[in-house]
Amino acid sequence: MASAPRLLSRLAFPAGLCAAYAAYNSYDNALTAQADAAKASSLNPDAFTDLKLIRKEKLTHNSYKLRFELPGGQPANLPVASCILTKVSMQAPGEDKPKVVVRPYTPVSAPDAAGYLDLAIKAYPQGKMSKHMGDMKVGESLAFKGPILKYPYSPNVKQEIGMIAGGTGITPMLQVADAILDNPADRTKVSLLFANVSEADILLKDKIDAMAAAHPDRFRVHYVVDKPR
Repeated sequence: MASAPRLLSRLAFPAGLCAAYAAYNSYDNALTAQADAAKASSLNPDAFTDLKLIRKEKLTHNSYKLRFELPGGQPANLPVASCILTKVSMQAPGEDKPKVVVRPYTPVSAPDAAGYLDLAIKAYPQGKMSKHMGDMKVGESLAFKGPILKYPYSPNVKQEIGMIAGGTGITPMLQVADAILDNPADRTKVSLLFANVSEADILLKDKIDAMAAAHPDRFRVHYVVDKPR
């Protein structure tokens, strides 16, 4: 692994998603796709729905995979590329009243996974939502809204896509990469640069390595860290 500037390892989800790829359809097509996704999804893009945490798995020293139960055993059917919004009301020490915190996340479960969706999160000490989610216990609930579609992906628009991600910014990249690699008719190649503080911080490394091993001619990954061994 090579070292990288500290800034690269702190790339956030919005910047990562914008840099993931340049191929997208027109604005009108995006609105149509979002409407279709809303009809097919078990989530509601116009209102928050409480989902119960049914499984919590520790991935690294400060990251978790959280599984939330979807109503009626239905799939989320999230389009590529899209995210969901999470919401919680919390009152910090010294504050007069609770404040509503809303944050976007990209699920790491398959769009057609029936009855659940998975989130991969890093529980940062100063992160209001991420710390709350890291402290959640099985059986507790969190409010979700979505899907929120920004840049609908179309197969074979580009011959090759370059992705740059840091930390949890990897999740929207994997959503796009999974869609490409799972489609035999899509000949798009993907090159991913994934930056983290240390090797121990690399999120979902087993999954990424498996993708590279299964598709050596279509998917390449390069890891960079601030603190090499």
